[in-house]
Amino acid sequence: MALSILPDSAITTINQGGIAIIPNFLSPSKVSRLRSDASNLYSDGHFIVDSLAGYGKQKAKDKSKFDVSKDRAVLPAYIPSKHKSGPFVSNTLGDVDARKELETLIAALRSDLATGLDRPGLNAVPAEYGGDNNEISYTRFGPGASLARHVDEHHEEVKGRAGWSRPTRRSISWLIYLNEEDWGESDGGSLRTYERIIPSSQPVGSRDGDLQLGWLRPTPNDPKERPVFLDGRRGGISGKCALYIDSDDGQRKVYLTKEFNSDPYLFLSSDFFMQNIIIKDHELGSRFHYLEQPKSKMTEYLAADPGEQSKDVAPLGGTLVAFDSVTLPHEVLPSLTRERWATSGWLHEKQQAEPKGRQII
Repeated sequence: MALSILPDSAITTINQGGIAIIPNFLSPSKVSRLRSDASNLYSDGHFIVDSLAGYGKQKAKDKSKFDVSKDRAVLPAYIPSKHKSGPFVSNTLGDVDARKELETLIAALRSDLATGLDRPGLNAVPAEYGGDNNEISYTRFGPGASLARHVDEHHEEVKGRAGWSRPTRRSISWLIYLNEEDWGESDGGSLRTYERIIPSSQPVGSRDGDLQLGWLRPTPNDPKERPVFLDGRRGGISGKCALYIDSDDGQRKVYLTKEFNSDPYLFLSSDFFMQNIIIKDHELGSRFHYLEQPKSKMTEYLAADPGEQSKDVAPLGGTLVAFDSVTLPHEVLPSLTRERWATSGWLHEKQQAEPKGRQII
């Protein structure tokens, strides 16, 4: 089936673990209309400040100096903490028609990605799951705001009980910039992503509901970057784990480990335990690397992953970016003197059913 709004190259890039970048996805007139709507709704006090975007050393030293105007603020379609729809989908606030047109466009984006990436679950999230999977918002970064490196979704076993608390998970992250046409390099605010130098040899993200946990780096004898998936429910029992990769023909799972019991320390430490204790084959173990190093004193001083490279995306108005929510680490560099506007969100797939084999860690 032909794609309606995305080029085939975008599908290839996302499947290989990279970031798809489509300039001029929205016309300048539509960008201006949405930005005006977002700005007016922000001025009217409808945004929510989430305190996630650091904006300098003063905040870290003295939280009393926190300034909401310099943090990240969002106008969400759904507010999980209150289990209710947010102002983005209001029929009485702001430019309702502009936001509805945007939602129609994102529905087409969802359909293209479901078809192109062979992720039919993107189109199959049941309505009874409610608004929790309708993650779309306006986003404002105040001058100086940034967002530290992270990934947008994690394997259930990494999140513990919280991993099974919702019926859907993030599958695709997307963002459309709404900045003014004269936004330049001196204004900052770029999205920095950390792609693999060698694109993935197999589609990234998940296999049969098992999410990707890491990579096997290429070697002279096996020059492929291989995504590693965690089967966290061997025999239907939560916490009975094993790591695997795809066979070269993509028809079967090749397990790298025997079954092991899930332990939070495995997922909160560096690569060492997986490389040297869980993966018994030393050659394979030495190739393993987590998608994202856990944040701890142990990992603060580790050398950068030689298998990745950074790519900066300027926040130019009308540009669409999209990438796999599980696989691609990224951060937002500080905007310098101006507000940084965007509309962004996540496309969800159905979460694996909660296993009944034993108590979840």
